[in-house]
Amino acid sequence: MRFFPVLLLVFIYGCAGAGGHDPDWARARQQLLWPEPPAPPRIQFLRSVQAADDLAGKEQSGKVFSWLTGEKTADIRMLTPFGIAVDGDGRMWVADTEGRAVQMIDLARKRVESWRRLGEWTLLSPVGIARDPRDGKLYVSDSGLRRVFVTDKDLKFVRLLDPPGGFRRPTGLAVAPDGRVYVADTLAHIIKIFAADGRYLGEQKSGLTADGLFSLPGSLAVDRSGRLFVVDTMNFRIEYFSPDGASLGSIGQLGDVPGSFARPRGVAVDSAQHVYVTDAAFDNVQVFDLAGRLLLGWGGPGNVPGKFNMPAGMVFDDSDRLYVVDSFNHRVQMFQYLGD
Repeated sequence: MRFFPVLLLVFIYGCAGAGGHDPDWARARQQLLWPEPPAPPRIQFLRSVQAADDLAGKEQSGKVFSWLTGEKTADIRMLTPFGIAVDGDGRMWVADTEGRAVQMIDLARKRVESWRRLGEWTLLSPVGIARDPRDGKLYVSDSGLRRVFVTDKDLKFVRLLDPPGGFRRPTGLAVAPDGRVYVADTLAHIIKIFAADGRYLGEQKSGLTADGLFSLPGSLAVDRSGRLFVVDTMNFRIEYFSPDGASLGSIGQLGDVPGSFARPRGVAVDSAQHVYVTDAAFDNVQVFDLAGRLLLGWGGPGNVPGKFNMPAGMVFDDSDRLYVVDSFNHRVQMFQYLGD
């Protein structure tokens, strides 16, 4: 008999499920660096994560999962993940669009939770997820339901974000240091802003177009100083803004040469204010300074470490670890920014 009253699946492997902690969860699994020698390394590969089989031996994870649910371990793998949030202590929350679920993967405690329902709503197309580091509150956008959910740190439903007229297609999410929440309403071509308590504050418009509209804005990021970065998808650039909403400039343009974009998807910013952008056409990550100069790139099509197949959302934690959602490889790859 299978019985999931809230459509939550929990999988625990080994002693970590009883409160243990794996201190090596972020240890580099192999020596893979960018750029290649003799240039000084800036980025190091740490590991890749594909859910259950990465938390225990395949034989063990299969037995535990089958005992709990009667299903195969493969059934809890990420299908088409897109958005990601992390806490820097081993936990990551992944919006799995095709899987219609939010997965919490705790690398340090060897635990996986899969949420297919928030409040009274069954998820249809979860795309974006963001975390408020002040209290652990989570935000989840579902483009199919046209809703943005607010939950507590355990993914228990708190409220909906409700702008005037609702959302047309909410996707990218980001939380500022003061708790303000930014939501990319892709089909409305605008960014909507909310206070930490859910109050609607207004819109962030583009400073680079006559009508103030973006062109299908997608992923968002906020750096440590509160600047907002917007993937302006069909304008093939990243536009960024001061905390008070002033447009500060843009990065990138349409093209097929290094420093250009064809299908920009994710954006993240490290502690040194370098801007990282994934491109689903080139299957790579490119790194820029705020003046738009290309500093580094890595990737290309493939499924070995450091290669990608439709990379999407990404995020940094406070230790400058970069988590990149590798959508069609059904995994998250982790990297370390080593400094200049």
